[in-house]
Amino acid sequence: MLEKPVANSDQKEFWNDIKGKLWVDMQPRIDEMLRPFGEKALVALGPKSGEKVLEIGCGTGTMTLTLAERVKPSGEIVAVDISKPMLKLARSRTNSLTPDGPVFVEGDAQVHNFSTGYFDALFSRFGVMFFDDPITAFRNFHDAVRPGGRLAYVCWADRKDNPWIRLPTGASREFLDIPPPPEVDAPGQFAMEREARIKEVLEESGWSNAAIERFDIKHSLGSNVSDAANFISHMGPMSEPFSMTDEETQRKCLEAIKGALKPYEEPKGVYMGFATWIVTASRQ
Repeated sequence: MLEKPVANSDQKEFWNDIKGKLWVDMQPRIDEMLRPFGEKALVALGPKSGEKVLEIGCGTGTMTLTLAERVKPSGEIVAVDISKPMLKLARSRTNSLTPDGPVFVEGDAQVHNFSTGYFDALFSRFGVMFFDDPITAFRNFHDAVRPGGRLAYVCWADRKDNPWIRLPTGASREFLDIPPPPEVDAPGQFAMEREARIKEVLEESGWSNAAIERFDIKHSLGSNVSDAANFISHMGPMSEPFSMTDEETQRKCLEAIKGALKPYEEPKGVYMGFATWIVTASRQ
């Protein structure tokens, strides 16, 4: 059997190790946090019955199921991810569907051999920021979509406008060995934070009619500071080192995170700023 091509080996290792397992364990909680952003991107895409849609970075399959519902009864969803544990859960969530339900593909979307001009549309919820060569990746997506087809995705905007992740991560650095933030435009959570970078990637990869809409909301991170700190310590950039350290260090780290989140605690929970881009484009 031929090995599947991989261009992003670091990301493959990252999402198939502790990180992927943590996201599987926290699937309901993570999906609830990401729900408004996925819904906004879905509206931007506007999937229709009978369409063939390619989903990039499908994770545990929540948006895949929603897309499948929108394109039924004759549409088709192909959902790609590099994380084996996430795909295992995604497949288990669709095993009650008919045989012509979503197709899940384990692969590196940057270099995966998609059928040329096959799809009507491409969708992603926070799945396009991790490519070593995003222009090559988006050119691959462009070629997979038919002329007249379209894309819609959501990605994180300016890191300074995302205190929900910036502040807890900063508070954790005193206790955990967390890698420094990636440089501007480098692969990672904020690789597409710059509007100019998004336009550059889309133009260089052949997409047309790009539109970039800022979507910022005040959103819940947890029911109180303890709940929010526990959640982000297992979901954020500190999750791997946090899970591998001793209990006392974890306790100190959680206390620091709670202190950073305390100013955002309200009677109904911890509410912080979340900043994203909703991006659309088409293939001529």
